[in-house]
Amino acid sequence: MAGTLGRISSIFKAKMNATLDKVEDPNQMIDYSYEQLLEQQRKVRQGIVQVAQAKSGLQMQLAHLQQDSGKFDSQAKQALAANREDLARLALSRKADATQQLQGLQTQITALQSQQDQLQVGAQRLDEKIQTFNTHKETIKAQYTAAQAQVRIGEAASGLSEEMGDVNAAIQRAQDKTQAMQARANAIGELTAAGTLPDMLSTGEDDVQAQLDQLSTSSSVDADLAALKAQLGQGAPAPKQIAAAPASPGMVVRVQGGGQYRLDQPAVDDLQSLDHQLTDAVQAHDSGKVHALLSQMIVLVQTRGQSVGTDQVVPSEAILPPDTVTVEEVQAMLHQGGLVEGAA
Repeated sequence: MAGTLGRISSIFKAKMNATLDKVEDPNQMIDYSYEQLLEQQRKVRQGIVQVAQAKSGLQMQLAHLQQDSGKFDSQAKQALAANREDLARLALSRKADATQQLQGLQTQITALQSQQDQLQVGAQRLDEKIQTFNTHKETIKAQYTAAQAQVRIGEAASGLSEEMGDVNAAIQRAQDKTQAMQARANAIGELTAAGTLPDMLSTGEDDVQAQLDQLSTSSSVDADLAALKAQLGQGAPAPKQIAAAPASPGMVVRVQGGGQYRLDQPAVDDLQSLDHQLTDAVQAHDSGKVHALLSQMIVLVQTRGQSVGTDQVVPSEAILPPDTVTVEEVQAMLHQGGLVEGAA
């Protein structure tokens, strides 16, 4: 038990010492020590004054007793001249008592004088010590202040100070937002260049008309080729007109923080293609490509999909997270090989 209490006491003392070291200001401690020395100087000087006063009082008593001793001696002579031996004896007895008191007072005065001399020597040494400490005090305070300034400058330069930490955090946030915006811009550019998104600045026909024209041209070429083969004896029936594929129901996709959108099947196919690429990028832990692909998928859904009104309750078949999530968060959300069901 004693050992445990000893350890607790040591731990407490160590903690208290560490706390005091943190709050202790060297400049304040130096000023306090200097004030303590001045207080000691004041007490020493008061002691010298008190000793001198006591010695002066004893010296006055000594002079008074010396006068009484002389008076008693004179009274003894007068009594003997008057044949009063009894009075002479009494006067001599009083003279003897005064002589003893004189000796005692002289001893006390000598002791007080010695004490006064010692106090004066000590006061002189203390004055010298205070003068030296005062000179060193200002030098130490100046050195400590300079060291504090150097530490602040070093912390600011190395980014350790709180102010620089806030500035660095703001810069990092700005860089993250800039990268997200650049990824979104790149995604829109890539989708537009690939024809996935319509080019709103183009003055030509829309993509549907372009596909119809291409189909018509292809059918005309096939018909001409069949007629040419028939003329050469390699007759072959003219190709039948290609029938349009039946429309598929499409898919309802929710963008987190952006609402629901209904996509037709071509848009779903393009979205699933991007979803395949996203799965590969997540497995490769390619953060930049993951964010770019998420941006492309969100842009595709918002531009090619039809917004579902908030008054309609429609279940979402796929949910796209924002393009600011991490690779690990995307990986946790993947199911059946991708974010879009049926992509695998």
